[in-house]
Amino acid sequence: MRIEQLLHKRLLICVGCGGVGKTTTAAALALAGALHGRRSGVITVDPARRLKDALGLDGLSVEPRRIAVDSVAHFDALALDTKHTFDTLIERFAPNATVANRILTNRLYQELSNELAGSAEYMAMEKLHELLHHDHYQLLIVDTPPSTHARDVLAAPNRLSNLLASRAVSLLQAPAGLLGGATSVAARWSLSALLKALERWTGIELLHDLADFAAGFEHMVEGFNSRAADINRLLRARSTAFVLVTTPEPHTVDATIAFHHELLEGGFPVAGVVANRVLAFPELDGATGAGGASAGLECSDSMRKRLLLNYAELRELSGRDQRALKRLHAETKVPLLAAVPAVTEAPTSLAGLHRFAQMLVPGLGAVNRAGVRAET
Repeated sequence: MRIEQLLHKRLLICVGCGGVGKTTTAAALALAGALHGRRSGVITVDPARRLKDALGLDGLSVEPRRIAVDSVAHFDALALDTKHTFDTLIERFAPNATVANRILTNRLYQELSNELAGSAEYMAMEKLHELLHHDHYQLLIVDTPPSTHARDVLAAPNRLSNLLASRAVSLLQAPAGLLGGATSVAARWSLSALLKALERWTGIELLHDLADFAAGFEHMVEGFNSRAADINRLLRARSTAFVLVTTPEPHTVDATIAFHHELLEGGFPVAGVVANRVLAFPELDGATGAGGASAGLECSDSMRKRLLLNYAELRELSGRDQRALKRLHAETKVPLLAAVPAVTEAPTSLAGLHRFAQMLVPGLGAVNRAGVRAET
């Protein structure tokens, strides 16, 4: 598969270790999609929110922000807001407005909706589900957190559904059972004292709010399960492709190989690899080597020797990079979609992002610089 073919997919998910240029790659693919006439959007679920920096913006939110590439092409950029998405989901799945309001105003829900284990990852998948079913975007690119957290994102739909259907949640619906389940008088006394201390410390009627919090979700488990199944189907659809983003550093290649195996075991469609910061210095021909690596510049013999020595070191590093990428291909059997050369700094503006996109997607073409702007 060529990288241009990815732009005809519906969903691209960029995954990889931290610091490999995943965010820049995701944003550049959205820009390339826009220039190919696709209605494109890019969403970050990375809590570091580096996407706004790659686009040269002062901020991003859950509401789409239109990025104008030129006078015609544009794409949208969004960042996950866990609380907002969770609230929207409650309103959608609650059997009626009364139940929804009871959950949204519950003090435990207000405290935990950002922190409940798995909620951020689940809400990322929920927002993705919403955007894909809105039928506005022809191409949606997801910038995930570093790979250890991306695994949590992909597993989240099942994990949160299992939690809501678990015995623990059933027990919380009748939290007096916590006391009844204690095996001795001493244990019941200790647990009762602990709960009362927590109530005094937090100012919350803990048993009542626990029961109210859990009972509110009782009628929504089926809806959560249905959405989880749909999200799992979307992640494995033919219109979806996972892109492994890496650098040629040996430890990063090792992590990329391991993550590829996990994706295959999960049945996720891996399209290929984008390698960033790749060194590629060709061997000098005889004339250049003899005449100096200064490309026509006048220099002394000592300067010429230093330049040739520096170039030889870069050639050695280039060979290391090529060997690492060959090993990556041998281990994964997936194509190298692009090898982006090392640049001095990451893009911090739309113009810089376009230059990166031209290195990522060959033949992308120029942009009318007068049209480069960000719109609210």
